[in-house]
Amino acid sequence: MKTHTILYTLGLATICAVIVWHSASRQSAPSAAPGNGQTGHSRTTRPHQETDPAELLGQIRNALASTDPADHTVVFSHLLAALVRADPQAAAHFAETIDLAGTRELILHRVAQLWAARDAGTALEWAVKLPTPGERDALVTDVCLQFSERDPAEAVRTLSQHAPGENPYGGLEALAQRWAENDFPAARDWALSRPAGERRDRFIARIALHLAEDSPLEAATFVVKEIPEGGTQTEAVMAVLHQWTMRDPAAAAEWVKLFPEGGLRTRAIAEIDGIAQYRSESNR
Repeated sequence: MKTHTILYTLGLATICAVIVWHSASRQSAPSAAPGNGQTGHSRTTRPHQETDPAELLGQIRNALASTDPADHTVVFSHLLAALVRADPQAAAHFAETIDLAGTRELILHRVAQLWAARDAGTALEWAVKLPTPGERDALVTDVCLQFSERDPAEAVRTLSQHAPGENPYGGLEALAQRWAENDFPAARDWALSRPAGERRDRFIARIALHLAEDSPLEAATFVVKEIPEGGTQTEAVMAVLHQWTMRDPAAAAEWVKLFPEGGLRTRAIAEIDGIAQYRSESNR
């Protein structure tokens, strides 16, 4: 399955999450305002100006220029959030125009996530107007992932409409799975209504993962019936089999016995044996 796009998006989200976690672990220490390239030992403590966008932008620029990693942490854990609260348009403009290798993309994604959490509609209006297709599709995906928590069906429709190219389909797969968690019949019907092809098959594979959590036999039947033989079907079968083996290895093994001789059957048996060996070693 071509899931590199969603893994990339989630990787960026994970980086931001780690930054926030790291900041939380430091909150018991006295806080300090970002310095001007100085270390935390020599900075003068002062409160952040939460309602002054110009002051916040100055603090962000100083923090990003600092050699102290803690200053960079403050940008992602506090200052960008404060700037989005005070003036989301200013935050968006800053994210678009910053020219700092290794940081620009993270700031774009962080601003999109923060803005979408407060006002998904205006965040979407900004994201769809970005001139670079790759950035536009990635940030539209960020916005849709943010509001999919409350309306996954609308998130799927929105991403399909505003980012119809190849890149966002990893995002659509994740949204389809989230939709299945909220309303499986609706997500299933939507996936089955897609034009025949690899994209449709990947949607089916993702929503089958949710089905496998409670009904692995039904999920296994679903992917075998609806996905043509080939690489996508094989990976979908293996994903379902893994979940099934974790829940009921005996039933999973009985299902694998029905496989015809060949590479898939060999791989499935190896998956079951591997999980059994892991459990045995863990219980020692």
